[in-house]
This record gives sequence, C-alpha cells and structure tokens, in this order.
Amino acid sequence: MRLLGFEIKRSKGVGRNKLVSNLLWPWMYGNEIGPDSDFSSLLKAYRGWVYTASSKNSTAVASTPLRLYAGKPGYTPIKSHPTHKISRETKEYIVNSPTLSTLPQVKKAAEIVEVEDHVLLDLFREVNPFMNHFYLFELTSLYQELCGNAYWFVLRDKLGVPREIWPIPPGNLKVIPDKTEFIRGYRFTRGFDTVDFGINEIVHFKFPSPINLYYGSSPLVAVSDSYNISQAMNKYEQAVFANMGRLEGAFETENELSQYEFDRLKEEIKQTFRGIDNVGKSPLLEKGVKYKSYGTTPRELNYLAGRSKIKEEIINAYGQSLGLWDKDATRANATVANENFMRDAIRPRLRRQEQKINEQLTPMFDSKLFVAYDDPVPVDQEIRLRQLETRLKTGYSSVNIEREIDREPSVPWGDIPIMNQNMIPLGSNISDDNGGGGDEPDDDDEEMSDILREGIGSISDELVSRMVDKLMAAGR
Repeated sequence: MRLLGFEIKRSKGVGRNKLVSNLLWPWMYGNEIGPDSDFSSLLKAYRGWVYTASSKNSTAVASTPLRLYAGKPGYTPIKSHPTHKISRETKEYIVNSPTLSTLPQVKKAAEIVEVEDHVLLDLFREVNPFMNHFYLFELTSLYQELCGNAYWFVLRDKLGVPREIWPIPPGNLKVIPDKTEFIRGYRFTRGFDTVDFGINEIVHFKFPSPINLYYGSSPLVAVSDSYNISQAMNKYEQAVFANMGRLEGAFETENELSQYEFDRLKEEIKQTFRGIDNVGKSPLLEKGVKYKSYGTTPRELNYLAGRSKIKEEIINAYGQSLGLWDKDATRANATVANENFMRDAIRPRLRRQEQKINEQLTPMFDSKLFVAYDDPVPVDQEIRLRQLETRLKTGYSSVNIEREIDREPSVPWGDIPIMNQNMIPLGSNISDDNGGGGDEPDDDDEEMSDILREGIGSISDELVSRMVDKLMAAGR
C-alpha cells in the first residue's frame, strides 16, 4: 500500500518467538517428544463403560452430516463445480458459529452456497482403498476420546492434490518440536523403524490439554483412577467366580487334625466347592466338623454401591448424563438428556474437527471452500409443527421454502403461498357480490392460474393441517 506517497510493503514474517523457543529444554528441540500419558494403555482401556461412553460420542460425531460450502465474493455463479443456494436458517447457523464466522471466505462472502460435487467430497466418500467416510471419522473421534489425539496422513498426487487419507494410531506418532516454528514435523515409530512426516502431511486433531501444548488430553485420562478401580472390581469378581477367592465361610473342629487329614479335607473342599459349577452345593461334614458362614460386611456393601458411582463419573467425563442410560426414563426426560448431550458434548467436538479441516485440508483445494457440520442438536418436532402450521396458514412462507429448511426436495406446486380467503391486507377494497364499490380486477388477476384461484377460494384449515402432516412425515 502507499502512505504519503511512499510504497509500504507489509512484512509477512514475525519476530523471534521467545515463548516457543523456551517451552522445552534446549536439547529437546529437533528430537521427538512423547506425550504425558501412555497411549498404548489408554487404547487398551477400550472396555466397560469407557467403551460404551467413547463409542457413543464417536458414532454421534460420524453420524452428523459434513457439508462443503463456498463463499462467493460476488453473485456470479461458480462454473467449476455444481452448487445450490442454502436456506436462511443454514446461513444464520454458519455466520453465528464461532468457528466458521471468522473464516475469511465467510466474512468476505457476498453469498454462501453449498457445493454438490467436488474432489474433496469424493475424498471424504472414498477415503482410501480400504476405508470409507464413516469409518474414518468414527475412528478419528475414538482416538480422541481415548488418547486425546488423532492423526491423518494426507497422501497427495504429483500435482499436490490430496487423494487419500490414512488415520495413524496415536501411539506410533510423536511430535518433533522446533525452536522457531513450534512443530518441525512428526515421527512414526514401529520397533526400530522410523518415518518422518512434514507438518503439511499430517492433520493433528487434539483435545485441549492444560499441561502440554504439543499433545491433547482425553476424558479417559481425567477418570483414570475410576477406571482402574472398576477394573480391580472386575478382577475381584472374576476371582470369586473362578475359584471362590472370597471365603463365604469356614470349617471348624475342636479335634486336632493330622497333616494327612488336614490335606485330605482341604483337597475335598477345593474339589467340591470351588468353581462356578459348584456354587450353591451343601457341605456333607464329618463328625466333629462344623461350618460357619460369613455375612456381608458394611465395607462390601459400600463396594457394591461404588459401581454406580464409577459408572456416573466415567459417563459424565464424556459429556453424558445418567438420563441417557436410564431404562426407566420417560420420553420427555430422555429427549431432554439427548438434546443436552448433543449441545454440550457433540457440538464442541464437531466444531474442533471442522475448524482443523478448514485450517489444513480445504486450503489444499480452494481458498473459497470450507466445511461445516450440520447442527447436531435435534429440532423440537412439536415446535417445528406449530411453526409450519403458522407460516403456511398466514402465507408467511411457501411449501417449498419450508421443505428447503427441512432439506427436502421442492414440489412443482409449492412455490405459491397458500392463504385463507379471509386473509387480506388491511385497507384493501373488495368488490361485493352486487358489483359496487370495489376496484376492478386488473390483467394480472385475470391471468391468475386455476391452481391459485382454487387454492384461495377453497383452502381450509383442515387442508393446511394435512399438508403440514405430510411435510412433517417427509421430514422424518
């Protein structure tokens, strides 16, 4: 730019980052550094309530549609790939999203359109010869739920266009820090074999970590103690079932037993009462031998109640509530629990992913492109039904406008708003049956189609209600 007649060039570089150069000890830069947690142990913890909670989150993320949009600086059509207009609600969702509204292609866009066909969409559909879209995003989310980190290796062709995406197990990839660029690259390790990747080859998804800027932290790390206690409980119960590791009682005698008699009695007890198949058998005792049963102590009763507490801690760490897993919950309570889960747990996860994809992957194709997930929070069907009924009855919108909001295809008869006959603008003159006092109809009224003339003359509340029911059925 020019200032006071002089050409001023804006420097793209910045000064030396004193923070980045002092985050680690000097000898750690340029060498791979490991995370604070053992990723292998975290991946092996994929069982019990950790499996249940992490799977629910990952499948919810993978089930949410991911769409490709383009921000057009003008209103001229894009000829390179087919597009279509988006609804008013979709545009409001994009411009109000904290992760999308700050994108240059959104801020500078005169119009936002959805891209129907593009090589990036093909890449997401056919991730690589062995994986598809759902598997990639489910596995990516699952790695984050367990380890807090997930990696994509983006394989490009000779022209630099991404052609395949390969997820990398987080336990095999480590960050190589840089003293000036923060991250120099990544190193894949398997045994004694290593492969280095550049920062432009890897897309690193991670949850925030308060103790490490290079790696993320997972919900499992936060409840690792609860998980370990749960596993100890499982081992205890397995021991009880396998060999009656917990004594249910004791055999007593006032007579002195020889070593032979003691060993024989011990072997008989082992063969008769230990093992699942022998549970519940009654002892047949020799003369002078008595059996004394033990009761359940208060400590053991607390142990049994502790399982419910551990379950609650684990699912809460994954952003879920007990209402999602309550088999006796009412429909209203289950609906509220699911809405809270989608809003508070899934939506932030989707925003992290779409922001990382827009940061590293979409610029490889076109600077005007960006991806965005659909809003995962379900629409209240009762509110939507009342909204449809009101809008259609009052002529606020047409059938096709409402179908576009519900992402349904338009119908040939749905562009003309349908109104009751008694709905007229305030102050309008209407000719009476005697032909006096009213304005004469103009040419446009004479050319009105038979469909519109019949709709205005005979539409009823019952017909509107039926149309609303059909729209709602199509939306489901």
